[in-house]
Amino acid sequence: MRKTPFLAAAAGFLILAAPLRGTEGKQDLVRWRTLPAGEAEARKTGKPVLYFFTADWCGPCHILIENVFSEKATAQRIDREFVPVVLQDTSREGGTIPPGMIRLAQKFEIRGFPTLVVARPEGKKGVKLAGWIGREQTVDWLGYATGRLVEMEKGAPAPGGGRP
Repeated sequence: MRKTPFLAAAAGFLILAAPLRGTEGKQDLVRWRTLPAGEAEARKTGKPVLYFFTADWCGPCHILIENVFSEKATAQRIDREFVPVVLQDTSREGGTIPPGMIRLAQKFEIRGFPTLVVARPEGKKGVKLAGWIGREQTVDWLGYATGRLVEMEKGAPAPGGGRP
């Protein structure tokens, strides 16, 4: 398996199940699962997983939390339509790499934070959103990602930009 520069950063990922806090104290209302629990739940329910790759030191990650995940209606939608799994990088704090993290980082070619990915636990494909693109665009992307994942699973080619 080919190693990438990301592996050094991936060595510090830690999976959390607790709510995250934004920089202005707005609480993340999404009920995040751990990687093993989330993937098991997705297999049982048939829902896609929403993977959230983040880091405590990441400013755009806090903006995403404050403007999307702390909004009650959006958090409820995420909990209803996805199995949300948070993957938090703690490499700057001396964290360790949990089982499965390198696999996901390589599989989805994660290069920075925040990154959202909608995928199936055993699926070979996922729909990725890297970076902060705005509240409305992120909420729109959540709806787009589910439909796009189904299209990809049926073998449909990717559209030009990959976003709505």
